Amino acid sequence: MALNTIRLRVLVLSIILGGMLWASLPIVGSTGRIEADDLEAPLSRAPHGTPFSFEVIESLDAAYLGDTPSHVGRDGGLEFRPNVALGDPVYRVAAEGGAEARPVRIGSVTRVVWERVSRGLTVEFDPEPFVRIAVGDEVFVDLNPAPPASQP
Repeated sequence: MALNTIRLRVLVLSIILGGMLWASLPIVGSTGRIEADDLEAPLSRAPHGTPFSFEVIESLDAAYLGDTPSHVGRDGGLEFRPNVALGDPVYRVAAEGGAEARPVRIGSVTRVVWERVSRGLTVEFDPEPFVRIAVGDEVFVDLNPAPPASQP
């Protein structure tokens, strides 16, 4: 008889503790899951002409049959929401014998991935003809290119 009484008390105590734990869940969080709104980056669009510099980390001769050479780079620390699209130009800063540094177009974006949580950007681009691009080169894209001028 004493054994049944102990089992009954343990069962009642387990139910009470389980109920208290269940009741405390809304204090911690309604479901404990990360919702999409929690990951929404509070970033605004970059001003036109804001460069995003990154280092070329990979060069491919052809990833797939019939593919063309391409280069991949990535970096983090975005302070603005990117507005980079396929076909946007990729630049490198070039100085010509004492002249001021100026941007030179070296390729076009063929793939872009925004890692919102880590605030990073991965850019794949095809090079312009006869332009040498090496792993380790520092290049950049415009985070928010100005819209093209309207044609009359």
